[in-house]
Amino acid sequence: MQAYNVPSPETRLDTPVLFLVFNRPEPTRQVFEAIRQAQPPRLYVACDGPRPGRPAEAELCAEVRRLITEGLDWPCELHTFFRDENLGCALNVSAAITWFFEHEPEGIILEDDCLPGPDFFPFCQELLARYRHDTRVMHIGGNNYSREAGLPQPVDGTSYFFSGHVQSWGWASWRRAWQHYDFRFSLLPALRQQQQLAHLYPSWLERTYWLGKFEQMRLSRGRHSLLDTWDYQWHFTIAANSGLTIVPLVNLVQNIGFGPDATHTLSTEDPYHAREAQPLRFPLRHPATVLRDWPRDEQNFHEFLVSRLAYKWRNLTARLPRWLREQSTVPQDPPYPVEAETEPAANARPSVTFSQT
Repeated sequence: MQAYNVPSPETRLDTPVLFLVFNRPEPTRQVFEAIRQAQPPRLYVACDGPRPGRPAEAELCAEVRRLITEGLDWPCELHTFFRDENLGCALNVSAAITWFFEHEPEGIILEDDCLPGPDFFPFCQELLARYRHDTRVMHIGGNNYSREAGLPQPVDGTSYFFSGHVQSWGWASWRRAWQHYDFRFSLLPALRQQQQLAHLYPSWLERTYWLGKFEQMRLSRGRHSLLDTWDYQWHFTIAANSGLTIVPLVNLVQNIGFGPDATHTLSTEDPYHAREAQPLRFPLRHPATVLRDWPRDEQNFHEFLVSRLAYKWRNLTARLPRWLREQSTVPQDPPYPVEAETEPAANARPSVTFSQT
């Protein structure tokens, strides 16, 4: 692992942090420890309520909340948004981010399974200040899963680039950007009809993928559907406003939440599983212009698509032999009664409540 100059210990974190938690004490403990090391002056914590029909979940949610409220041991202003009833991922997370930006003009957002490396906080803080009034920039990401991110950092290269892609496993933004958030994709039908999004995805393949995802989300109904999420809407919001995102040269946040108790990242065989946070060279080297890096975006989307297809193909081929065996096997002991053979007879013939401090 490479080691680089890091920000001076005297450079304290002045940026508020929103911590989104739910029912997983262990990853929450790890991420909270990283936040504790950074010592933000203001910490906002939002937690959804337990889901109905899951009696053990109430205690898990309570344990997560105690872990934070009782573990705060640095000078910090704590704000909590704890729900009594479950609202679901999409509505709860988006409402929590709105609540955060009602109180703060800018800040850092972390979920309970997004473990930041130490360079993530100063990276976000410096760029929040640098692009505070540049409305072209709407999102500062902490992730980079490209092959390039695993290579040695060039001495004369920049620390980040501008993109049209959105990664939300650890990120930062401003109230001025989040105010445009379009939860229901209300602008999508008109923009598609006028073909105003086509220029953002010049590749036919990428355009088909993203516009298809947006339309699928817009038409989905039900908070407990597989599309119960908030981040596709944020990606669409940025695209619909011709916004730019910032992607670090290396990955700064590791997702430690893959597994059966996750909401979306269920498989530990996912290609993004265990992508560790890497050190970033400081002081930051800024791009000379604020322009989208189209070649990088195209290459990164290609890598993303290939990795997803390879992952799905591995899953399919792993299940195929079992499926074939099931189709060709006659049960030795059938689960139905076996009757003696006889000659046939001649005539035989399926409200939101929350607390805030």
